[in-house]
Amino acid sequence: MQTIKIPNEPHKAVLWTAVGATVVIAVGAFILSFAALTDLAQRSGIEAHLAWIWPIIVDGMIVAATVAIVALNGHERRAMIYPWSLLFFGAIVSTAANSVHAILTVESTQSGIPPVVSALVAAMPPVVLLAITHLTVHMYQKRAEAAERRAHEQARLDAEQADLDAERAAHQAELEAAAEAKYRALYEAQYQRFTAEQREAGWTPEEEMDPGLAAAEGLEPAVETGPGNAPLYDDTWERIAPGTPAPRPRD
Repeated sequence: MQTIKIPNEPHKAVLWTAVGATVVIAVGAFILSFAALTDLAQRSGIEAHLAWIWPIIVDGMIVAATVAIVALNGHERRAMIYPWSLLFFGAIVSTAANSVHAILTVESTQSGIPPVVSALVAAMPPVVLLAITHLTVHMYQKRAEAAERRAHEQARLDAEQADLDAERAAHQAELEAAAEAKYRALYEAQYQRFTAEQREAGWTPEEEMDPGLAAAEGLEPAVETGPGNAPLYDDTWERIAPGTPAPRPRD
């Protein structure tokens, strides 16, 4: 039996750490993005008491898509297309909005920081959230694949072992059947010889039916024994007359 090497499954502690890091990053990205997008919504003409709804819509879509991806882990790829599409769309919108807000803020404050640098800084939280989410889901997928391969390999080994056990049992049955057939042939030959010697010795039909009566009267079959014959003869006599001592052969 050949054993296939199976990759190790990621430990549960590692997976929980990855999930915890994803949650922390998601919370941090949401807080930073919420503040930036709320300010951007006010600058875009949305009233102040309603501006907070816009980041809830954009970043809420990211959160919902992330949860859906983790929950649907292990399903077929087609089922994962829609939540991943929502996550990418939300991340692109949030990244672009945060970058625009950063550029507008730098230009208004005239801090001297290049707008490109400010845009990159603002874009990092949603980008990192997207990357860490993909990494966590990837770890769960590989763990599921390793567990499935391990189960298949164990089933294959069990099937091979069952086949070997069946072959051994069949071989043992053949050996036992051959030994039984050989013993039966020897037993029948000995029995036929013993019956012939009973008749030759002048046993009555009643004594032939019950060798114990003949043994009680001292009648013995004219049987010759040699090296290795006695055990078979004794066994034959025991089968014919259980509990009766086998008569000694004539000289």
